[in-house]
Amino acid sequence: MTAVITEKIMEMVFLLAVGAAVLKTGVIDGAANKKLSNFLLMVVSPALIISSYQMEFEPRLLTELLLTVALSAVSFAAIIFLCHFILPPRPGLDSPVEKMAVIYSNCGFIGIPLINGILGAEGVFCMTAYTTVFNVLVWTHGVILMSGGGEHVRVRDMWRNLVTPAVIAVVTGLCLFLTGTRLPEVVANPISSVGNMNTPIAMIVAGANLAQGNLLDSLRKVRVYYISFLKLLVAPAVTALLLFVLSPSFPVSLTIFIAAACPAGAMGTMFALRYNRDSGYASELFAVSTLLSMVTIPLLSAAVLPFFV
Repeated sequence: MTAVITEKIMEMVFLLAVGAAVLKTGVIDGAANKKLSNFLLMVVSPALIISSYQMEFEPRLLTELLLTVALSAVSFAAIIFLCHFILPPRPGLDSPVEKMAVIYSNCGFIGIPLINGILGAEGVFCMTAYTTVFNVLVWTHGVILMSGGGEHVRVRDMWRNLVTPAVIAVVTGLCLFLTGTRLPEVVANPISSVGNMNTPIAMIVAGANLAQGNLLDSLRKVRVYYISFLKLLVAPAVTALLLFVLSPSFPVSLTIFIAAACPAGAMGTMFALRYNRDSGYASELFAVSTLLSMVTIPLLSAAVLPFFV
């Protein structure tokens, strides 16, 4: 299994390089990359989610889905609690940006294609449960964290933000799964074809994002490595320990672990811009942790997977 994960990571590294190359050579620019990102979030990822739910109803799968929701919530709660103590407010540092980077991973762009390559539809099926918990927390706790809990926070607005194509796809797919409804092939096949574009587009977009920043300058900042250490090693280690104690299911454990081991998400940069935080710092954390994750995910997987089997 570790060899499979390493192989998938290497494939993603190649696609990241393609993304960086097409941006640097002018094949696409920042505006085009943003549109590709929106296309991924609004069309491709929802199609992959719906396809992953197109399987025969089994009580075991429903149990895994509910277990993933519960254990994902436990994992997030533990990391939020940990960040409260290890990342206290300090003068000259944007503590909310750092906490956002450690707590909320790039589980959509990297987690979904990675688990899809390892476990296939069942992995994506479980990952949708994790991303559902992620979306609920990022638009509630994340908003409060980045806004400082002040006048920017409106409960109605936070819940309105949860109505995204991905969440709609989860609800739609779950209804199809629970009722045993299979889409006709003339519909299911195009949806599956679009969903299969998720991995290459996600990695090309991520590579282009990395190429837009000054990665060399970011790599010279010691604090960035400390936050990356917390995100890529401490958070997944804590999650793995909880899963070892609480989870009886290998697919559930592997899915949540992979999601937690992913680098800092682009959501941190978007929230930093929205709530007047240090967006440049958020981008640096995203870039450096993404680069380092290409090494840490295979190494951590090799260390942890024997305990899940």
